[in-house]
Amino acid sequence: MTSTDQVSRILLDLRARGAERVRLADLIEALEHRAFGAAMLLFALPNAVGIGTIPGVSTLFGVPQIILAVQMILGFERPVLPRWLLERSLARKDFETFVDRGVPYLQRVERHLKPRLTGLTEGWFERVLGVVFLAMAVIVSLPIPLGNQPPAVAMAIMALGQVGRDGGFVAGGIVVGMFAAAIAMAVVLGGAAVIWLAIQHLFGV
Repeated sequence: MTSTDQVSRILLDLRARGAERVRLADLIEALEHRAFGAAMLLFALPNAVGIGTIPGVSTLFGVPQIILAVQMILGFERPVLPRWLLERSLARKDFETFVDRGVPYLQRVERHLKPRLTGLTEGWFERVLGVVFLAMAVIVSLPIPLGNQPPAVAMAIMALGQVGRDGGFVAGGIVVGMFAAAIAMAVVLGGAAVIWLAIQHLFGV
């Protein structure tokens, strides 16, 4: 993976501009018409590195993931986001936190990306990935305790695989996504069981 392809370099360049706020439009423009993988990676990274708890961050980056996943399923060639969403922005301090936490991970992983099993990164399989991305994005958007990070990590790994045309990473991300879905389901079912037991105890059902 060349330095010009690295998403970490895009983030560092944006950080160096020193703008007071960073719009989603700035992120998309910085991708220079790259495909869905780079966009998905940028939007998955905040929750993946644990800064989704900053007010507004989870929603700001979560909504585009759902839109992009649907576009992948429908066979769009390039990401397209509505203007009202592109104008949403992140404060400079929060963006710097995002970059400072995310870039070291990206730089370590990007060194290991290489073209392999490329059929898992393009063509009709991109629509399959869209379905997986959509499932993960929906889980991220739900108010599930400790439920945001695992699916975001899965999306980041799959997106890295797409960027580097590395099917090994894509496959690994899908496996992580399966575990993330299982964890989310366990948390939801466990919470439902606790609520039902509480109802039984209170009302003698």
